[in-house]
Amino acid sequence: MNRRGALFGVTYRSVRTGRSEPVIIEAFSRGLDYFRPAAALYAGFLVWERYETMARPWVAFTTIAVLMGFSLLLLVFRRRTTWLLAVELGLAVGGIFATLLADHPEDVAGGTLTLPTMWAAGGVAGAAVLHGRLGGLVAAGIIAAADILEIGTPNGGTWHNIILLFLLGGLIGLAVDLARGGLYRYEQVVAERERLRERERLARVVHDGVLQTLAFIHRRGGEIGGEGAELGALAAEQERTLRRLVAQDVVGSRLAESVEGELRRDLRVLLGAHEGERVSVSLPGGPVPLEQNRAEELDAAVAAALDNVTRHAGEDAKAWLLLEDHGETVTVTVRDNGVGDEPTHLLSAASRGRLGVSQSIMGRVRDLGGTADVITRPGAGCRVVITVPR
Repeated sequence: MNRRGALFGVTYRSVRTGRSEPVIIEAFSRGLDYFRPAAALYAGFLVWERYETMARPWVAFTTIAVLMGFSLLLLVFRRRTTWLLAVELGLAVGGIFATLLADHPEDVAGGTLTLPTMWAAGGVAGAAVLHGRLGGLVAAGIIAAADILEIGTPNGGTWHNIILLFLLGGLIGLAVDLARGGLYRYEQVVAERERLRERERLARVVHDGVLQTLAFIHRRGGEIGGEGAELGALAAEQERTLRRLVAQDVVGSRLAESVEGELRRDLRVLLGAHEGERVSVSLPGGPVPLEQNRAEELDAAVAAALDNVTRHAGEDAKAWLLLEDHGETVTVTVRDNGVGDEPTHLLSAASRGRLGVSQSIMGRVRDLGGTADVITRPGAGCRVVITVPR
């Protein structure tokens, strides 16, 4: 076990399965390694107590010897595979049916213990450790079927043992499934953390090198003028694009699964993509997660508001986008310094067939259960305030 395993209960590489395993599964496997010979010894003790009343005692002693030999072999050969599990279950079933040869028919019908007794439960537990709940329940079903066929007419003790087998296989399998699921999620978190650390390192390299160089070209190009100014403008555009890409990758533009199991997106990533030469974006310092469909609809409404700035605010108009996180609600404000409009003219736009504000913005926000306020007057630009619940 490495240092990470010591801290978080994870084996670096299990000798039994050949992959990283939770410590609880290794503990189950180690316990089974010692359970098998102990169970075989107990079965041998029971045979020794009643061998004089058996029809063929040699069958019983041979069966116990085989079970003990296999149990001791598993102490040395620690690798666990499905084929080895099948051999173990086969020996358990064979031992159960060997009871028909070792004991008198009337003793079998009377409910005498099978030769393997509790040794057969080791195969059920082993299947649960190797294959989880499904493996444990399937193995319990195999042993239960063998018990029923061996006795012919099951009694209360038979059904009692069968129920215990299913509980054993199901509960151990459930614990194993939960442990492996937790390990899988833990490894995902570790991998994502390492990826983000590497991206942050690359972002620092880009910021300290390429972005600063582009900013310098932009500044010097404006000072030189002429073709230098044109080159500076191109450098400024590339700087904004590269800065946006770096920020998106560091924050994480991929979908993230929430605690409730729904897919969410960070609004900072979606709205930050609108930043450009004529659009300035102000975002909170922390993530602003929103359910995927709601986030995309809100982003579409903001895109429509910015499109109105491009179309109607004037060639020199600039826009400012502000995202605020209020906990239960989020607010996005889009304002510009364009030519503005008469409020009555804006309200009557829908009747003239212009649906940008009424449908693309207000309609979307209304469907999200939020509100959208449009404030404008001639010569004073326009401000759109969108508030939607989480």
